[in-house]
Amino acid sequence: MSETHWIPVAQEQRLDVLGTLSDATKHVWVGLHGYGQLVSFFSRHFRSLVSEERTFVFPQGPHKFYLNGVNGRVGASWMTKDERLVDIANQREYLSSVFRWIEEKAPHSTIHCIGFSQGVATIMRCIGHQGVLPASLLAWAGSWPPDLDKTNRAALNALTFKAWFGTQDEYINTEKQEQMVTHYREKYNFEPMVGIYGGGHSFDAEKLAREITALEK
Repeated sequence: MSETHWIPVAQEQRLDVLGTLSDATKHVWVGLHGYGQLVSFFSRHFRSLVSEERTFVFPQGPHKFYLNGVNGRVGASWMTKDERLVDIANQREYLSSVFRWIEEKAPHSTIHCIGFSQGVATIMRCIGHQGVLPASLLAWAGSWPPDLDKTNRAALNALTFKAWFGTQDEYINTEKQEQMVTHYREKYNFEPMVGIYGGGHSFDAEKLAREITALEK
């Protein structure tokens, strides 16, 4: 007879910080990377955006793997289709811990989130749960979950949401972008703000900097 059990296990997870967390910090951006990335690489996109009042915090996806074969470069993932509901529950607990940690280190700050690629769906499934309540969410080149729960939807309506897509994105083409907007409009009565840039599945550095500044106002 075979049985499957899930047990709680205390684990440590990596968290990289660009800038300083203190009483003087006004804005903290929690950045969630895409599939196959590590925070040491992902954080490079934000180095020039750090200031005395702005800090970035990068949790790393808990599932690491070799990108090619059984050796060489390593990447990280937030989840796969296998046992996805367990992974979503773990993500909520993980990001809740991140938010509490930030609130202790920078008690007067406003917390924002930015997700890239897989990181978009990850943060969107977590918002509203267990204190994960950012003031704004910047969704960059990522798919939006088609299955938000009631708590997610309430949090989404309470924050400022902005999405950006590239015209040559090899993973999310124009048709899929339009389908997601229509789905959220019709199913959730939510009208997302969407920006388009000429490029692929990557950041547009100029637009990224401008958007982060705008969302802090």
